Amino acid sequence: MAGTLFDGVIKVEDYGSDEFGRTWMAMEFVDGLSPAAAIGRGDAWGVHRLMVGVGQSLDELHGLGVVHRDLKPDNVLLRNVQSGWDPVIIDLGIAKWLAHDAATATGSVFGTPHYMSPEQFRDTKHVGPATDRYALAVIGFELLTGNLPYDGRSLPELLNQHMEAEIPKLAIPVNVVPGQRGETNPSTATLPGESFRSVPRLDEFMRRAMAKTPADRFGSGREMASAFKSTAQADGAWEEPTTVESLFEPLVRPMLELSRVGEAPRKFDIREGPVVLGRHEACQFVVASARMSRLHACFYTHRGRTWVADLQSQNGTKYQGRQLTPGVPMPLRADGDVSSLTLYDQELEVRVVET
Repeated sequence: MAGTLFDGVIKVEDYGSDEFGRTWMAMEFVDGLSPAAAIGRGDAWGVHRLMVGVGQSLDELHGLGVVHRDLKPDNVLLRNVQSGWDPVIIDLGIAKWLAHDAATATGSVFGTPHYMSPEQFRDTKHVGPATDRYALAVIGFELLTGNLPYDGRSLPELLNQHMEAEIPKLAIPVNVVPGQRGETNPSTATLPGESFRSVPRLDEFMRRAMAKTPADRFGSGREMASAFKSTAQADGAWEEPTTVESLFEPLVRPMLELSRVGEAPRKFDIREGPVVLGRHEACQFVVASARMSRLHACFYTHRGRTWVADLQSQNGTKYQGRQLTPGVPMPLRADGDVSSLTLYDQELEVRVVET
């Protein structure tokens, strides 16, 4: 698990503005998966591991006076590590300094409704750390059961459920294998004839973790994670795996060799981040051609593979003679042989090697 300060929060490497006055921010690359892709329904051990990591990160942010305000599964990635995985919070886009109340107008609402606390629906300006822990409890509920606690058909109905409705009872399937891969769509995970166990103490945990009044909830992420483990064990819903496999086999030292046809190749260590190709001088590999887009294509690693993607270029990209669909990456061949890359009228050669 994460051991040093802010290991569980994505890092900003650089920031600035371009020649048009548009601001930009470069963050570290986290090669991982969504929580539901690795934590199966009923896997209390996996949910606890998530709560420990995210809860610690929230405690660190709260200690600096920062409230996230939009914690949800889409804003958490499971980073691939040798001991399995660790959660990383990847988006603080609407985070708020507690001391800067004037930054948010009274009565305004920010967040994702399914994970918002009752007080956040009332007034985003005055939310505190308890709001983030409420969202973490909702994520835990969804991962355990495969369903959101509240899923109103309209925003007013959803608002009323978070503010007034009882916390639904947990329905956790039996015969869970801890550490097994989760569902890509947990909301459709329930199987016909599946049996469920009674978990009264976890129900009690959720009633406190999702209490309507912030003061009635757990006082920290650490306290919340500890209480979850003890209640899951008391309900007999806790089973720790003997081994935890990595999410995927990582590339040890992936080197990308890239060159124009007939020229000596340039080498890039893909672990340092994506390699962008285009005519803009800031690209790692600049191709000077009037028909090239400023940011034309890029290479990057993901899930133990190296991929190439077209960056919505004006004149398109081909890999091995096949036209790339913008936004749909294609894996590079991993046998060490040279492949062809066509950036409109520019022919390049590319090879991935382990060194």
